[in-house]
Amino acid sequence: MTTGTLTRPARSAVNPRTGAWLIDSTRAVVAFSGKASFLTPTINARFLGVAGSVNVAGTPRGLHGAVDVSVDVKSMTTGNSTWDDLLTSLDPFQAARFPVAVYRSTRVQWTDGQARIDGTLTLRGVTRSVPLSASYDVARDGRRMLVRAAGSVDRQAFGISFDLPGGGKLVPRVMRLAIDVDAALAV
Repeated sequence: MTTGTLTRPARSAVNPRTGAWLIDSTRAVVAFSGKASFLTPTINARFLGVAGSVNVAGTPRGLHGAVDVSVDVKSMTTGNSTWDDLLTSLDPFQAARFPVAVYRSTRVQWTDGQARIDGTLTLRGVTRSVPLSASYDVARDGRRMLVRAAGSVDRQAFGISFDLPGGGKLVPRVMRLAIDVDAALAV
């Protein structure tokens, strides 16, 4: 089965091993999507410049850890050159001043294929709390893990405005956030 551009590893029913897991940037995607109104298309944007780590600690009975994901905001694409050109010209992320968005967990609880991630997103120099619900699959050999996390982001909380003159909304205020990463256990 494929999630975004990622292929699910051969799955085992085990929790991830404790230790540092490095995100494979060639197999990681951060995406935003949303629909402003029934008159506008659904906006889908993906960021391909993703790096970071997932750390797992604790015992099999109680795993916790940390997640740290950095995103190059200039790596955004919608798959539509017209939208890409418009978003580049609007520069909603102020990429020259704030080239990287960062998600850092403050608490992670891993349990039987699910994770609850509390953390903060820093975007355009503004940091806000963004909780995520996640699922994960661990490869049979225990050395690769696919993590899929989802939440929502209020773009106005980060000072991002896409409103058109006359009150029209170009993109919705609240966007769905999806983070899909493939991580390998560090040796």
